[in-house]
Amino acid sequence: MKNYLNYSIILSMISFLLLVAVQPIDAAIDPIFTSQHVNLLTYFFNIESENLTNIFQAVFISLLGLGMFGIAFSFVNVGSKRIKKHNDYLENLVKDRTRTLEEKHQQLRAQNEAYKEALELIHDQKEEIETAQQDLLVKNRDLREAFEEIQSQNELLDHERSKLEQAKRIIQGQNKKLMGIARNLDQQVQERTKELSVSNNLLLEKNKELDEFIYKSAHDLRGPIARFKGLSQLIQMEYDQDNDISDHLRHLNHSANHMDNMLKRLSNVYEISARPISPQMIDVNMIMETVFERLKGEENMNNVSIEVNNLVKDKVQIDPSLLHLILKNLIGNAVRFYDPLKLKKWVKVNIEIVDKQLVVSVKDNGIGIKKEQQENIFDLFYVGSELPKGPGLGLYICKIITKKLNGDISLNYSSKEKETEFKTSIPIGL
Repeated sequence: MKNYLNYSIILSMISFLLLVAVQPIDAAIDPIFTSQHVNLLTYFFNIESENLTNIFQAVFISLLGLGMFGIAFSFVNVGSKRIKKHNDYLENLVKDRTRTLEEKHQQLRAQNEAYKEALELIHDQKEEIETAQQDLLVKNRDLREAFEEIQSQNELLDHERSKLEQAKRIIQGQNKKLMGIARNLDQQVQERTKELSVSNNLLLEKNKELDEFIYKSAHDLRGPIARFKGLSQLIQMEYDQDNDISDHLRHLNHSANHMDNMLKRLSNVYEISARPISPQMIDVNMIMETVFERLKGEENMNNVSIEVNNLVKDKVQIDPSLLHLILKNLIGNAVRFYDPLKLKKWVKVNIEIVDKQLVVSVKDNGIGIKKEQQENIFDLFYVGSELPKGPGLGLYICKIITKKLNGDISLNYSSKEKETEFKTSIPIGL
C-alpha cells in the first residue's frame, strides 16, 4: 500500500509538471518564440498548437486526477486498514470480555446453587432455631422466676448484710473504745507504776531520813538530858550543903532553853514534812520584816551589818511560812557564824525573780566552811563549825522546804575571799 501511495504521488507530480509545460510561454522568457506566438509543444511538434495543447492538457489533467485518486485511495485504504485493525482489537476485547462474563456467569450460577443449598440449610436451621427459641423462652421464663426468687433472697441477704455491717461497725467502735480504754489503762498503770516507784523511792528516802532523824535526835537529846541530870545532882549536893546554887540554876536554865529550842526545831521539821503547801499572794517586804523581828533575839545581830536588796516589788504567790523559815534560817546562820576577827562583818541578802522563780541569795564574810564539810552541810544535825552555835537543823530545814516546793538550794564558797553564799530558787505564781 505504501508503493501505491508513492506511485500516485509521483504520477501526480509528473502530470502537474507536464500540465505546466503545455501552457503558453511568456515572451519575456524567450524572445525567439515571442514573435511567432508559439509554445514549446509547437516548437517540437509541428502540429496545430491550439488543438495539441488541449489534448495534452486533457491527458495531463486525467493523469493528475488519476494520481490524486491514487493518493486518496491510498489514504482511504490506510484508514480502512487501521479501522479494520482497531475492529479486530475491539472484537478480540469483546471476545475476552464475553469469555470473562461467561466465567462470571458460571461462577454466579454456582454461587446461586450454593445459595439455594444454603437457604435450604438456613430454612432447616431456622426451624430448629425456632424450636430452640421456644425452648429458650420456656427456660427464660423459668430462669426469670428463679432470678426473681434469687433477687428477693439477695434483698434479704443485703438487709442481713447491712445489719451485719452495722453490727460490725458497732463492734469495731466498741473495739476501738476498748483499745483506747486498754491503752489508757496501760498508760495509767505505767504512770501509776512510775508514781509508785517514785513514791517508794521517796518513802525509802523518807524512812532513811526518819531513821537518821530519830537516831540523831535521840543522840543529840541525850546531851541536854545528861546535863540536866548532872546539874540536878550538883544542885542537890550544893543545896544539901547550903551553898549558892544560883550559878547552877542559870546553867540548868540555859540547858533547858537549848533543849526547848532543839525540840522546836524538830517540831518544825515534822510540820514542814507533814502539812500541805498553802500558797498565798504575799509581799516579800512584809516577810522580811517578820524575819528580822524574830531575829532580834540573836546575840550577834548588833555585830553584823545586814544589807537587803529586794528587787521584787509586786506580790508573788508562795507559802509565806515556808519562805519565812528559809530566810530566817539562812540569815540567822550568816549572823551566827560571823568572823569576830574581821573589821567589817556583813551579810548581803538579794531577792529577785528569774524565769518565774524566786531567787534568794544570802552572802556573808563569816568564818566560812571547810572544803571537806561542804558536802554534808545540808545533812541533819550537821554543824559546819567547831563552835557550838546551834543544833545543826537550819540548813537541813531549808533543804527540805526547797525540795517540798520543787525548788533548789546550793552552796557557793570562795576560799580566796572567804565568802559564803547560799542561793535558793523556788517556783512561784505571779
